[in-house]
Amino acid sequence: MILLQHLIGSFVASLKPKIMRYVKTLFLLFSAGAFLVSCESDDAEDMPQTLNAGTLSGGPFAFTVDGTPDRVSGIALTDFNGSGDAQTYVITDDQNNILGLPPTLEAVEGVDFDEAGPGVCLIWHMTYRTGLTGLQVGNNVSELAGEYDLSNAITVNRNTLESTRFTVTIENVGTPRMYFDSGTIGFIMPGQSASYTFHAGPGHYVSLATMFVQSNDLFFAPEEAGLALYDAMGNAVTGDVTSSILIWDAGTEVNEEPGVGPNQAPRQAGPDTGVDEGGTVQRLSNVNDGFTYPAVADQLQVILEHDGDTEFTLTLNNISDMSGIASPLAPGVWVVHSGNQTPVFMEGMPASPGLEDIAEDGDNSISDMELSENSGFVTPFAPGAFAVNEMVFQTGAPSTAAFEDLAEDGDPSGYAHIFNTPVGASAPGPIFPGQSYSFTCEAVDGDVLSLATMLIQSNDWVIGGNGIALFENGMPVSGDITAQLAIYDSGTEVDEYPGAGPNQAPRQAGPDTGVDENGMVMLEGAIPDNVPQVSEMLRVTLSVEN
Repeated sequence: MILLQHLIGSFVASLKPKIMRYVKTLFLLFSAGAFLVSCESDDAEDMPQTLNAGTLSGGPFAFTVDGTPDRVSGIALTDFNGSGDAQTYVITDDQNNILGLPPTLEAVEGVDFDEAGPGVCLIWHMTYRTGLTGLQVGNNVSELAGEYDLSNAITVNRNTLESTRFTVTIENVGTPRMYFDSGTIGFIMPGQSASYTFHAGPGHYVSLATMFVQSNDLFFAPEEAGLALYDAMGNAVTGDVTSSILIWDAGTEVNEEPGVGPNQAPRQAGPDTGVDEGGTVQRLSNVNDGFTYPAVADQLQVILEHDGDTEFTLTLNNISDMSGIASPLAPGVWVVHSGNQTPVFMEGMPASPGLEDIAEDGDNSISDMELSENSGFVTPFAPGAFAVNEMVFQTGAPSTAAFEDLAEDGDPSGYAHIFNTPVGASAPGPIFPGQSYSFTCEAVDGDVLSLATMLIQSNDWVIGGNGIALFENGMPVSGDITAQLAIYDSGTEVDEYPGAGPNQAPRQAGPDTGVDENGMVMLEGAIPDNVPQVSEMLRVTLSVEN
């Protein structure tokens, strides 16, 4: 037993060095393996991660370059693994030239692509490592040097806005009138008077006709061309003008002794009861009928007063109560006209039906109708100016020199775009009733029109408008746009009565001859009653050329 224990101890003792060497070897191998594992782990942590800029979704986008902001929205970035030292968004053209470097998606959506004009933009997401060079606006992506990655691109198409060609027609639709103004004379008994107020300018005359009631067909009137209201120096005629009034024979009814004839108005059974004469209008002084007639100055006094500016008052005083034959003055007419006109009668010619009724029966209804239909404000329109997306004039501000010339004298030469030649004419000039101007302009959706033409029978008025839309809901406008026009005062010259002012274009001695006003351009708010509505003077229409 003792021997067995000894043998086992000796065997163990003999194995101990071998076991220790084995254990030591295992320890060394284990330690080496741990070191290798540790080394492999450190190398994996230091190895660079692959750059991946991710994926952009959204778009493509299409905008129209029309002057209004165009921005993208709804873009999203996915699959970006966070690699790289820095990131940005890159906007290029279709040749990869860098146009912008918005740092965030929010910044991308704040970009106004309309400002870039027509073309194509590409939106990219980029991630890159420190040291990248060439990343700046103006460079091409091909010039980048360093480590970077770009995502897919989203396309933004910036389309050209197609223009439309418009024809603008400006027509003078005023009704032609022969005379400036007219009215009626009432029944004036002996000892009574009546006054009539009207406006007139240099070159105007006044004619009148009123029946000498104690006769068959006699009437009071000046010469057939009327009474001049201004002398050769342009001064208003005033005072007692009775000496210019004559007694005329209408030549329509055979004369009877004045004041006793049975077919004279106070005694006749009814209108037009005398014997037809079939003659012509003559001065009573040239009629040899054997009767004695009173002098005009014993029957009538005519006073002409100038009330100031262009206003006159004509007063008829019936003074026949102080004469041998007291006679009413029957209803008649008066008319303001030009010097080369004979609106009531012509000596040596048959009387009109209207004059016959006045001279025989004191009935002025036909003459009044005829004269009123042919009397009133008529104006030519002068060459004017237009603009697209700019204003020919600006209200609430002093007139420009160009607008003053246009509004006072019909001179549009201070503007880039004008209309000055009537349709069918070979040279510039104004347009009269029945005539028109026409011009063309190019415009795109959102554009507006401005235009103005001088109202010639004024000191400094135009008919015009600003901000007239040429498109509605994206479609070009066509048709009548007159309702968008109004009368504007340039504020540069003191206003006179329209159609009569001595410093208005048809009557002024030369350009810019009125009294300076030093005002502002304003919508005219004090238009006299004699001026028709804009639509009764002018019509402006748009037509679209195909």
